[in-house]
This record gives sequence, C-alpha cells and structure tokens, in this order.
Amino acid sequence: MPYTVVTMASSSDYITPLPGILAFALETAINRLLQLDQESPDRVKKLEGRLLRVDLEGLAITLFFTFKHGVVRVRLQADGEPDTVISGTPVALFKMAEPEETDWGLPDSKVHINGDASLARDLERIFRKLEPDWEGPLAGMFGDVAGHQIAQGLRQGAETARETARSASKVISGIIKDRRS
Repeated sequence: MPYTVVTMASSSDYITPLPGILAFALETAINRLLQLDQESPDRVKKLEGRLLRVDLEGLAITLFFTFKHGVVRVRLQADGEPDTVISGTPVALFKMAEPEETDWGLPDSKVHINGDASLARDLERIFRKLEPDWEGPLAGMFGDVAGHQIAQGLRQGAETARETARSASKVISGIIKDRRS
C-alpha cells in the first residue's frame, strides 16, 4: 500500500522512486511531529495558501511544500509559482532545521532564500516553538509511569541525536571543504 502512495507522488522527471519516497517520508514525519503539539496546527493554518519550493543541491531533487487545514503537504510538483524558494545542500538545510541555529539566513550560511523570506522565518518559528507532548500518547499505550519514563528517554535520545547530527554536519562540511581544496 505505501508503494501506491509513493507512486502517485512521483514525477516523470525522476528516473527512480527515491524522490517520491523522500517526499512521502518527510510529509509523514512532519505531520506526525506537528500533531504532538497542540499549538502547531493553528500555526500551520496561518501559512495556508502559501507555496514553498526547496531545492536539494547535489541531489537534483525539488520538493514543494503546501499548507492546508493545519497540515503540511510535500510533493514533487506544484501548480503555480512558489512564494519562496530555499536552496542548499542537505547538510546546510538540516542546519536550518536546528532550533539553536540562528544564522541560517546569513550570506555565509550556504542556504539561499529567494522570494518571500517571511515564509521561511514563519516555518522556522513553527519548529522552534514546537513542544511535542510525547507523554500523552505513550501514557495511553504503556501507563502513566512507564509513559513518563519512555518520554524522558525519548527526549534524551532526541538531544543525543541532535548532538550527533551537529557533529556529523561539521565532519561532512570539513570533508567537502578538503575535497574542494
């Protein structure tokens, strides 16, 4: 069944299903995360009618993000002109998603924004203000005590994953710089 969804999202411009799989996985992950925060759907509703294009440099993949009824849609094609175009390498774009990263919009950040930069800032604020309630769903599944303990472990694991991603980003950036030299 998931293959059917991915096939529907695929564009004839791509020779592999990987871009469609990426779009599907991103959309699913973003919306599941946003659902864990009570305020996020209202924040996303404020973006309704806007179109964001993200160009993944080095991968030759373009993703289009739309916002409707508090839900984010990620597709390989879109009707109309995007309000904002963000382009960069996956590493640079990943750094943009880090809540602590405040200089992603500066010229040296390797993230390029064309069009309405306020859309990029609005998205950044949505994810910066994100406070997912891990405990509620986990307590419903495992009970209050175990749900609390699992949620605490997930928070610690998420922080470790962020630290690992930051370190990996620095290492990859260093390798890319060395290869260009």
